[in-house]
Amino acid sequence: MSNLTQTAIERYLSVFDAASYKVQLKNRLTDEGFWVDYTPDQLAKSETVRYLRDKNSKGFDIYARPIGYQYVLLDDLSFDSLSELARLKPCLLIETSPTNYQAWLILPTIPANRDIAKVSCQTLAIQLGADLASAEPDHVGRLPGFTNRKEKYRLQSGLFPFVRLCRAANRLSTFYPCGGAVLNKNTTAINSMPLYQHSPSKNSSSEQDFGVACGLIRAGKTDIEISQHLERTSPDLAVRKGKYLESYLQRTIANAHKAIQSII
Repeated sequence: MSNLTQTAIERYLSVFDAASYKVQLKNRLTDEGFWVDYTPDQLAKSETVRYLRDKNSKGFDIYARPIGYQYVLLDDLSFDSLSELARLKPCLLIETSPTNYQAWLILPTIPANRDIAKVSCQTLAIQLGADLASAEPDHVGRLPGFTNRKEKYRLQSGLFPFVRLCRAANRLSTFYPCGGAVLNKNTTAINSMPLYQHSPSKNSSSEQDFGVACGLIRAGKTDIEISQHLERTSPDLAVRKGKYLESYLQRTIANAHKAIQSII
């Protein structure tokens, strides 16, 4: 079991180019938890693996994420979503419990700040039917090679299921940060495309609205459904736009349609 855990962690690390990783240890029974920062070499050390395995055996769930806004976690994916996920070329596919999955994607460009990164996280979560509550640019996912200690997943044998690393590939995603469109072979090179990061940070709320609109279009939602969703979920939208709210929504949705059509 130790060798399998070591191998899983090494494969996990091999797909990222991150300089550091944030690891969370959380015990649901005692509500004890803490964070540890590791370099790739530190996390791969046999001493570290033994330490984490010992904590896992004592009731701690083990979570981790590479540090960087280009790394996107998709949580609580169903088996039915995996075909759509494959088109986006994830770097990792992890089975966290029987028929329940997490995936990691590496964006082809690095978002300039957290707000812009969150647009991609939320858009991808909407597109794939992932957990929106976990669609944050600093959210951790389960580290493969350890057991999932949630009581509801306890097996009939009394043991807990292992978090399995299903697939690993060091590659960039085909997801384009413009709200969920997928690059094809005829698409303009990514470095020549307009990117959110050139926009002033004060526009981040509008950028998020735009990204969410694109993602909902990709998910097959109507313009009315998209407008209603933005009115419900966009922070302080009515205050921000006032009497121009309706025209703002129409313009945002129209621009999202144009953006997606221009790259598919």
